[in-house]
Amino acid sequence: MRRLIFSAALALFALPAVAAGGLSGKWRVVAVGGAEGLDPARARAEFAPNGRFASTVGCNRIAGMPTVSGERLSFGPMMTTRMACPPPLDTVERQYLAALEAVRAYRLAGKTLVLLGDGGEALVTLEKEPSPGRR
Repeated sequence: MRRLIFSAALALFALPAVAAGGLSGKWRVVAVGGAEGLDPARARAEFAPNGRFASTVGCNRIAGMPTVSGERLSFGPMMTTRMACPPPLDTVERQYLAALEAVRAYRLAGKTLVLLGDGGEALVTLEKEPSPGRR
């Protein structure tokens, strides 16, 4: 019972943090460190209003529940499907997952979201997708 109450409280805190931080919505993943072979037309991420995170770089689906506090952001362990990805997606996906686990903060400037590591280095860069009906 305590675990259920704790999980519900955690979800309530995550909801306003994702929305208030301007992270909520659909994003295109445009860069993952120095990864080569990323296809921004297929690489997507979404911060849902309920606090959940879902993403793909074109092969497996990735999901988790990020923790947001001010400009601090961390993903913790991520869930992923386990399909065998062809090269270069296999390498890009491994680099993306490692980058997400190393995220400690974020910087939001207009429609660009940069996920940052401990030293402030850019790990992942995303661009906001236009809302339906807005182009």
